Amino acid sequence: MTVERNRAQERGDVVVVSNRLPVRLVPGARTPRFEPSAGGLVSALKGVEGVAGWVGWPGAPVAAGARRQVTHALAEQALHPVFLDADEVEGFYGRICNDTLWPLFHYFVDRLRITEASWEHYVAVNRRFAEAALAVAAEGARVWVHDFHLMLVPAMLRAERRDLAVGFFLHIPFPSSEVYRLLPAREEVLRGLLGADYLGFQTADDARHFRSACLRILGLDSQPDSVQIDGRAVGIGIDPIGIDTVSFRDAARDPETADVLAEFERRYEGQTLVLGVERLDYTKGVLQKLRAFEHYLEQDPERSRTTTLLQVLVPSRLESPEVQAQRDEIERLVAAINGRFGRPGITPVEYIHRSISRSELVATYRRADVMLITSLRDGMNLVAQEFAFCQTVPGLPRRWNGVLLLSELAGAAQVLPGAVLVNPWHVGGIVERLAEAAVLTQEERKARLETMASRVAQLDSRRWAATFLSRLDTWARRRRRSRVATPLSEASRRRLVKRFARARKRTILLDYDGTLRELTAHPELASPTAEILDLLVDLSALPGTQVHLVSGRDRATLGRWFGSLPVWLSAEHGFVERVPGGAWRQLLDVDLKWLPRMERVLRRVASEVPGTHVERKACAVAWHYRQAEPEYGAWRAKELLLMVEQLLPGVPAEILLGHRVVEVRAVGVNKGVYVARLFPHGREHNHLVLAIGDDQTDQEMYAALPPGSSSLHVGTGHPLGPTRHQHQLPDPESARALLRELVDVVRPTA
Repeated sequence: MTVERNRAQERGDVVVVSNRLPVRLVPGARTPRFEPSAGGLVSALKGVEGVAGWVGWPGAPVAAGARRQVTHALAEQALHPVFLDADEVEGFYGRICNDTLWPLFHYFVDRLRITEASWEHYVAVNRRFAEAALAVAAEGARVWVHDFHLMLVPAMLRAERRDLAVGFFLHIPFPSSEVYRLLPAREEVLRGLLGADYLGFQTADDARHFRSACLRILGLDSQPDSVQIDGRAVGIGIDPIGIDTVSFRDAARDPETADVLAEFERRYEGQTLVLGVERLDYTKGVLQKLRAFEHYLEQDPERSRTTTLLQVLVPSRLESPEVQAQRDEIERLVAAINGRFGRPGITPVEYIHRSISRSELVATYRRADVMLITSLRDGMNLVAQEFAFCQTVPGLPRRWNGVLLLSELAGAAQVLPGAVLVNPWHVGGIVERLAEAAVLTQEERKARLETMASRVAQLDSRRWAATFLSRLDTWARRRRRSRVATPLSEASRRRLVKRFARARKRTILLDYDGTLRELTAHPELASPTAEILDLLVDLSALPGTQVHLVSGRDRATLGRWFGSLPVWLSAEHGFVERVPGGAWRQLLDVDLKWLPRMERVLRRVASEVPGTHVERKACAVAWHYRQAEPEYGAWRAKELLLMVEQLLPGVPAEILLGHRVVEVRAVGVNKGVYVARLFPHGREHNHLVLAIGDDQTDQEMYAALPPGSSSLHVGTGHPLGPTRHQHQLPDPESARALLRELVDVVRPTA
């Protein structure tokens, strides 16, 4: 596969998957005609090398009879359309992307409209995109999925093609876990994203919020650069997107731009030009900017003679009544300001509501004295980078007069150290910064611009894309080198059931918590249900079948819950055992002098961390923190590990990490000791041995199985143990369903 993958890279193996293609279909044309799509993503990926194809929506509904012709026309540009009908566009893009995900991820909870029925459209459309990408991607290809429209696609790709290197980049903010938890499909989205090998975010805050959501919602611990799921590590990176500096440099040097700039110089001679360039969207804070400028003029009405605010507002989804209302409110405020402070020949706010050419845009950037960006929340805001770069284009005259006033709530605030930061909600603060910008010295302006221009050059979109893909390669290689359990396929399930039915003798080894029974907030709440008890009885009743519960639970609890059943019990990770109807018997003689001291350490920590408790066992002591505040509990667990490690040298004890539990147990005690005693001479002919567990302690059980045994791992657990035929089940419910199927396949002949 490595050779095939290298060949794929040589011929160009990157498949880009985004909501829209880099071109959009022009409606109404007799033959398919396309025009370039707008947006930062298209610009950012212009220079990416090795793109084999781009999957996306062509930007307009296409009649069924015309789809083949459009597909053929786009194929000439290595573009692969995903066609959506009007209902899908409304449900997927309108209801979910615009009305649910966009306001939620930008912290506008008051605008959040959750339409659960439309979620089916989101899932279905994501699957269509995934299927289109699978059809295009060569063996070992890199598939790069973009933005919040397609957050389920990575997991869909992973389920079908493990050979693919899957990357995902989120262009908008990822909200704090408290806000994110409002999403009904919160788990589904997280698992969708975690199908990737590598996830890129704009800022460190976004990455931290994502990791926090994984911990609080899925219970997944993480490192600063990764999250563990399904026995593999998903890379987490901070990859702030940049602009296409080459295209902006060329535009700045274009004679047409020079002509427009000369016109602007004449028009605004002697004026301080404050510039705003935004897309029409409530997240951009245009109203806050206008109110701040109004207050700026109120402080000194004479400023209306010397200062002009040029506000460029690019149209966006004007068919939406909500967007039309935003536009109308902005225009009313512009008119009110001009009515109050304008005079014949003086217009304090010049308002442009249309798309402007690249030459006009660059010329306004170069002429502006102040760039004012008051985004209420922004993933990055490339306008800030465009301004800083255009003010300092190499080889062109430098006026060194531009000051960037930038919202501290935009991602760009974390990557442009020369910007003057403002709180967009603090009108008085914006006014103060505007006044300060007017009197900054040329030396300070120059120093700030040079600092920002240098950073913009480092963030160049070509370099951004190359860095992202390099990191994707690294994490994909790590996954391919690791040995992890594979999901139990239908074919593997059928083979296991057939072997179980034909076996003359059967031994079933089962963990309890997290395997047969879902994990609970407190261990005492995990008592077996009637379904579990009946299942164990039915399994034990099968001819030639032994059922062994191999658990970390203490003997008293196991005896109380399962002592009346015809099953073998192994408690405290193999320290003691009990045959059906018999007495408990200790298997090992160990030194436990260290145990009281270690218990005191754990109890002291439990007294300091609400929601935690200590469990004392015969040969171990455990600190449980499932009920603790997730992030604080995880932090204290790491502290506890360091503390215990300092106490362990020379002590016959070891640390055991389970799911939200830190346990210290005697050396030599593990589930493998119990399992090995069951098979002193290996596995007999036609003897099926099956082990099912869910965490690191069960790897010891798998390791002790005789050759030819099978093991199943439940949940998102740990990397593959030494058994050859290990598969994965998603949850305890799936494990119970499989065991019930095994009972039913044998019972008719019993």
